[in-house]
Amino acid sequence: MKSNNFAFQRLDSLRGFVQGILEIGFSVFVLLIAIRWWDASSVYKGFLVGGMSIGLLLTPFFNTFLHRFKYSEPQIASMLMLIVGVCLLLAAVTHTLFVFISVNIIAQICLSQLPNMMLRVYAGIYDTSLQGRKVSLTLALSTVGGLIASYAFGSYLDLKNADYRWIFLWMGSAALFSSYLFWKMRQFYSQIPSSLEVEEKSNPFSILMKDRSFLKVLVAWMLLGFGAIMTFPLRIEFLSRETAMNLSNQQIALVAVVAFFSAKILSTFFWGRIFDDMHFIKLRVILNIIMAAAILIYFNCESLIGVLLGSVLAGIGMGGANLAWNLWVTKLAPSDKVKDYMSIHMSFTGFRGFFAPFAGYWVESKIGFDGVSILSATMIILSGLIFMKCIAEKRFCVSK
Repeated sequence: MKSNNFAFQRLDSLRGFVQGILEIGFSVFVLLIAIRWWDASSVYKGFLVGGMSIGLLLTPFFNTFLHRFKYSEPQIASMLMLIVGVCLLLAAVTHTLFVFISVNIIAQICLSQLPNMMLRVYAGIYDTSLQGRKVSLTLALSTVGGLIASYAFGSYLDLKNADYRWIFLWMGSAALFSSYLFWKMRQFYSQIPSSLEVEEKSNPFSILMKDRSFLKVLVAWMLLGFGAIMTFPLRIEFLSRETAMNLSNQQIALVAVVAFFSAKILSTFFWGRIFDDMHFIKLRVILNIIMAAAILIYFNCESLIGVLLGSVLAGIGMGGANLAWNLWVTKLAPSDKVKDYMSIHMSFTGFRGFFAPFAGYWVESKIGFDGVSILSATMIILSGLIFMKCIAEKRFCVSK
């Protein structure tokens, strides 16, 4: 079993690296191409930005629908990535803006289903006491893949005769390779205990009325996520706006890319061990404090050193937050309901992911960057207090 786990981890780590390429492509370069090459309207750009969030909102419905098919999670994920690859290749050859936007949204919706697929696989393959350590490598390599792709794609598009279609050909190839890796994983899923093989078809939202601890944690996570995501699009605005920091492009890259992602990558392995060995609620509260401090420092210290410190703290916090977001459900959910719990969690994430950035811009227009940072930090601290109400929940205790 250990050799099988190691072989699976190698495949999953490589998949994580490839997924990082796709995530940075969708989050940055697809929108950039829509703006500079297609001159897309605000409505189209809004849908592109919200594509992943739309997919997360639809997760419970995908979860119920996919239960109708007798395929394992790796097989379904492989099919979804095949769709992603085809959509990206279509984006490279289409001459119609509507088709360009549509296939990119479909691709993001499919890509957003992967965390739910993989959580059930992790729950079956890895011991609960080792999940943080095992998955942290995949998440770290995903960040590395995103960094490399960001530099490569950005450098290419800066060339005088750059053709954006090559970006989609590279991303499409990455998606097809990811589909192949998922298909290879199917041999490991057959070894998962039978208690995880079939789940009853049900309305997953009924869980909210039955599991009050789960509902409390979701409320806390909604407050935390909404407060944090409000600041995400404002970070670059704060660094670049003439009335704020007004940093050079090189300085912005140092703060927003190098400092943040370096801290995130290095801290992910540390948080992986902490996740396995610490009561989840205590870990989540520590991460809340780090994230709140990072936001306050970033938007209120009007110096390069200040925003660098804030960015490093944000990277450290996100290294742990990303791991916690992906795995916390395994601490709470019964083994045969992991996907149902995760689908609800992802749906709530999609809601705040879509609306919070718009709220952030609106709040900033009323009370400025410092006002947004105080509101955001307050929401994050309040969410920590709600998390603390679940401290007595035995399911969050460390498994020995």
